[in-house]
Amino acid sequence: MEENRPLEAGHKASKRKAWVFEEGTSLRFSDFLAGGEARRQFFKHLRKETPRDIRDLLMVFAFKMLPASVVSNIGGFLGRHVIPRRYKVMSARARENFRIIRPEASETQIEAWLEEFADSQGRQRAEYAVMRRLAAKTQNIRFVGTENLVQQCAGQPVIFIGLHLANWEVAWQSLVAMGLELTGSYDPPKRRVHHWLVNRERRRDRLTVLKPGKDAVRPALQTLKDNGNLIVFCDEGFEGKVRAPLFGRPAHLQGNYAFVARLARKTDALLYPIYVTRDRGTHFTFRTVEPFRLPPEDSPGGRLIDDVKLINSVVEPIVAQHVAQWFFVAHRIVPL
Repeated sequence: MEENRPLEAGHKASKRKAWVFEEGTSLRFSDFLAGGEARRQFFKHLRKETPRDIRDLLMVFAFKMLPASVVSNIGGFLGRHVIPRRYKVMSARARENFRIIRPEASETQIEAWLEEFADSQGRQRAEYAVMRRLAAKTQNIRFVGTENLVQQCAGQPVIFIGLHLANWEVAWQSLVAMGLELTGSYDPPKRRVHHWLVNRERRRDRLTVLKPGKDAVRPALQTLKDNGNLIVFCDEGFEGKVRAPLFGRPAHLQGNYAFVARLARKTDALLYPIYVTRDRGTHFTFRTVEPFRLPPEDSPGGRLIDDVKLINSVVEPIVAQHVAQWFFVAHRIVPL
């Protein structure tokens, strides 16, 4: 694996335009009334999306009537049996990425990770229906390094660096259960019904969900200026590609690493990495990493790439250690 190469003189790190979130398409009776192409698209959406939406809604609300452990076990069973058979490209890419991220791993280890990956994907999706109950069962969550967490956050801006491991929703809910007021940014699911379902579970007392995209920037900054707590998930998959961690690729300014670094520089926020791993079934471990601040810089923005590398140096080893439970492991690790 290559080391991240320093930027040569005159070379600028890649940077993306601000992303503007657009709500997914939905059925509108006005399209039916309009006739022509609008009516044709209305019926196309009706035939293609509505049966899937109804199926997903029925499954979610049926799961809500079951114990959380049963729901999780059903999801794990489906993941282990469906993903290897119906999602062969996903499985092949996960296998390839295991070799990239953990080149020392044996074939036996990789096969075990593939099964754990499928199990984790299935459980995490099914558990959305019982998310609050998962976090409420604190006897099923082992807390490591949280003794002074609330006290450390008092009276100062804090950015929690979250990771998409196991069921990361448990991380949100665990922080809220500790008594913290929490604000979070997120990338929405592609399908409108999934977006509605996720936000329906997330919106609760002491958990403020920001709008996706560039509309989150100002309220996120204001949260920190008010000495609030913001959570940003810094490992990312975007359009089928792994944006972070870097995994030997050059540092860039296209993702949440740079977003977090800029916010931290503007507010002198404490960076507090936290993550959840699955021990077995619905038993989790919530862990913290020693919080830190970005080092001083000589001029505004002068250390931005170094800041990105610093945050990556914290995130990447954790993802690599728990790679089979990483949500984005089936995305492509390619130059950005």
